[in-house]
Amino acid sequence: MKSVKRLTGACVLMAGILLAGGCGVGEINEDNEEKLSIVVTLSFFEDMVQQVGRDKVEVTPLVPVGVEPEEYDPRPADIRAIHDADIFIYNGLNMERWLPRVKPDFKEKENYFALAEQPSLETIPLPSGPFEGDPDPHLWTNVAYAREYVDFIAGILGERDEENREVYRENALEYSKELKTLEEWIEKEVEKIPREERLLVTSELCFQYFAEAYGFYHDAIWPINAPEEGSPSQIRRIIGIIEEKQPPAVFVENQVDHRPMERVSRETGVPIKGVLFSDSLSEPGEGGESYVKMMESNTRQIVNALKEE
Repeated sequence: MKSVKRLTGACVLMAGILLAGGCGVGEINEDNEEKLSIVVTLSFFEDMVQQVGRDKVEVTPLVPVGVEPEEYDPRPADIRAIHDADIFIYNGLNMERWLPRVKPDFKEKENYFALAEQPSLETIPLPSGPFEGDPDPHLWTNVAYAREYVDFIAGILGERDEENREVYRENALEYSKELKTLEEWIEKEVEKIPREERLLVTSELCFQYFAEAYGFYHDAIWPINAPEEGSPSQIRRIIGIIEEKQPPAVFVENQVDHRPMERVSRETGVPIKGVLFSDSLSEPGEGGESYVKMMESNTRQIVNALKEE
């Protein structure tokens, strides 16, 4: 997640807003019912919403696969899509740092929903950097929290489309069972790693919730993607941590610059043994095409790299 790029000018934003008009009209499903028009920010939110809504929703993701959410530069078409949608779903907790520029009043919109800002979710603070003390927004890396996201999504859809409320609830329960199975599988896989070897070192500190849920020590070069990521002082600090902890492997994430971790690996002699999915799904054929596949891929890579030979 690198720093947000500025739009070329306020006129671009205004043009997009002025071109937008009216309520969103989705496609028609096979039962000749109008679909709910839903815009989401992140790629795995599209997957989650589609699992709950199925043929009764039309889902449009904004941030393309492989792009960091903070780095994303919204287009006028995105502004129109948000404006026209029946429902807009985003993560919140400052993950989408560009959103206030696009919609200054987004927190007052009744059809805008932040999945990570539910009162029932306990957040972990960022330990350092420009956003020190702010809640870490990566809650979905704990599957238990992803299940709460799904439950919230079902409630959102049912509120907007009361006629199909039970359908959404049943779909969500079915998907939640799949996520519960995933959660139990991760717990079983992680048991293959001795507790003292559960050392997860990545480029960005984006797996705090995963680490808390599954018993890992987690550290990274930088706390959250921001302009100074991969600075010399950050690299020196993580080299010291690696020399102290002696992890058998380090990891990079699919959408960040790999060069800082490659330098750390060269200087410490600790190999990079995995490319993990954090803020984005993968392209087709890369193994992380859905939320479940993303978490399975991450777990396999971590376990294979850290378990005793």
